[in-house]
Amino acid sequence: MLAKLLKNLVKSVAVLATEATTSPRPQQPAALRPGSSFSPASTSDMPESAAFTPRLDPQLNRNVVEITRDGVTYRIPARLGAEGRYEITGILSVGGFGVIYQGCDRRLFHKKVLIKAIRYRRRHLSVPNNHAVLADIAEQRQRFQHERKMLLAGYRRGIAGMPLLLDVVTDFGLDLRGPHQDMAGNSHYYELDEQWRTEPYLVLSYIDGQPMSKVLNQTQFNHNRLGNTKQVILQIGRMLKEFHQEEIINGKAISFVYQDLKPDNIIFSREKQPILIDCGGFAVRVNGETGVEFARTGTPGYQPPEFINGTPIERIDGRADVFSLGMTIYHLLSGVAPKADAQGYSIVDPAVMQQLQQPWREWIEQAIQPNPHQRFATLDQAIDVSHKLPLK
Repeated sequence: MLAKLLKNLVKSVAVLATEATTSPRPQQPAALRPGSSFSPASTSDMPESAAFTPRLDPQLNRNVVEITRDGVTYRIPARLGAEGRYEITGILSVGGFGVIYQGCDRRLFHKKVLIKAIRYRRRHLSVPNNHAVLADIAEQRQRFQHERKMLLAGYRRGIAGMPLLLDVVTDFGLDLRGPHQDMAGNSHYYELDEQWRTEPYLVLSYIDGQPMSKVLNQTQFNHNRLGNTKQVILQIGRMLKEFHQEEIINGKAISFVYQDLKPDNIIFSREKQPILIDCGGFAVRVNGETGVEFARTGTPGYQPPEFINGTPIERIDGRADVFSLGMTIYHLLSGVAPKADAQGYSIVDPAVMQQLQQPWREWIEQAIQPNPHQRFATLDQAIDVSHKLPLK
């Protein structure tokens, strides 16, 4: 039923999506206690160099680029799509489920774009022709199609603060094909059912920036840490609030819960604006109940207790995003990432919390209450309270 509803939603925005390729997206407007000796944890200042030279792969007769991030090498055709329309120029970020490349559209005067690719589980790929990979491929591509639909849903609702879907292309998936190494260090290619020949890629509007988890010690963020953090509450909060709003589609009240908010999924742009970059983890709510598909897609340290404490899936609602927003704000203010305890519950460090200014500490404490009924009831309420948070 959910798949049918989303399919109808996508059809209803097909014309809008076409217009989106030429229409600019609307722009959005652009705490530590004073004297505290507490300082943020160090993070990587800048992404690894994206400088590379495409090389010819004689087996494929295609130019290929290899880009290394955090010690892992990713392979992708140097140009994607019909007649090599999209050219890879670098890498923006790597998430749990995807890799976002920087590129350009060779048909539109080399206009900058982002290109999102699926990130497969390399543990499965280390076993030659492992049939378990087929299930992983099906799962990841289903999630990828879900992200495409959610990007269109966001555009249909007029939600700013997320990239615009420009195109979907199919080409070789070289990260899937390999080469991969087994436990003995022997190289092999994954070519079962030749799934790698039909790899989908999402082409998105360009965002010039870095994941917020990478900029916490950089001057552009740190010189106005409180102000930049407050913008996350205001802008990301307002955006997710719009997804929480019910919309009647084919007689059903449809809304969405993001579920996986964290600094890695927010880009801090050159204009110092927070942009949500990963839209593949949304859960779908129909008539006030959350569906099983894509539910409980969270990250330990940021996910709410109801994801793991036996709460029925249909009862998960927008307060899950309130909790994750609270954990995200804790991370941005302190520079210390929240953790998961032995049972998997997200926790903060009490000593770190005591170093935060009292109004900020109290806001976070209410947002991350274990009992959803004791949190801010809605993101609207969380935003309203945040207006009083100090900026110095």
